[in-house]
Amino acid sequence: MDDLLFAARNLFYSGNYTQVIADTTSSRAQASANRVTAHQLDLFLYRALIATKNYTRVAQDITESHALGLQALKAQAVYLDAVQSADATGRDAALAHLREMLQVHSPEDPQPEATALEVKVVVGQVLASEGLVEEALTVLLPHNNHLESVAVVVQVYLQMNRLDLAKKEVEACKSWAEDAMLAQLMEAWVGLRTGGGDRYQNAYYIYEEIATSSTSPTVKSLVGEAVCNIQMGQYPEAEGILQEALTKDPTNTDAIVNQIVLSILLSKPTEEINALVQQLQSVAPNHAYLQDLDLKSSLFDRAAQRYAIV
Repeated sequence: MDDLLFAARNLFYSGNYTQVIADTTSSRAQASANRVTAHQLDLFLYRALIATKNYTRVAQDITESHALGLQALKAQAVYLDAVQSADATGRDAALAHLREMLQVHSPEDPQPEATALEVKVVVGQVLASEGLVEEALTVLLPHNNHLESVAVVVQVYLQMNRLDLAKKEVEACKSWAEDAMLAQLMEAWVGLRTGGGDRYQNAYYIYEEIATSSTSPTVKSLVGEAVCNIQMGQYPEAEGILQEALTKDPTNTDAIVNQIVLSILLSKPTEEINALVQQLQSVAPNHAYLQDLDLKSSLFDRAAQRYAIV
């Protein structure tokens, strides 16, 4: 049973969400799981459903009778659904509910510390996505060598451009979780931000190893490989990989954004770049890249007006 949980964990981290859903809902998994393992499998099931934007099923399946860690995932699904539908009221209500869950403790919980960490990881992710990085760190620290908490902390530090602190977390993590896939992914994230040929190449090897560990490379691992190639100036290789990723999932926002960046670097026709931007708008109208693009366009227009010939 530990093998099944180990496999589900790595499948999730590699981005093979469809297989996670299939494996964790199989009759074999349900029949042979003990209480703790069954709960862990459920966590990965619903996280995979969230990753595939199946928010409605998560919200419907999880009830108040479920463990608090699962209820946090339900709140996250409700939050993400509100973000996707531009429902500001629903978004604020879901965020408030997640904050409240940090204070909830069940006297019947056999693993209160593990539950608290499960909730904190979810809340930390949501706070970071809102740009509330200081609050996210307050929730997540100290993490007591909890690998998923460390991963979110590293992402938050990178979001804050605190590469020094992100490096420190990854280096410390190597002493107790060096072989874990998530630890390797953290090393790749930091390597890509640190820069330098060796670091880019090492990050590429990590994503390549993850891609080859499955029967078919996932979109997540392909995008990781493509980003490494872009950083190394290997644009044709990156283009082929991104095309493969977009063939697998034309709605993947990371693949689309990196294809936009690569198209600009390759001096592709404006019409082709605009088509990609429109594709992103149709999939994720509130995406951070589009918001930044609108801001930059507005600033450019304002600057241009200052020099306009009257």
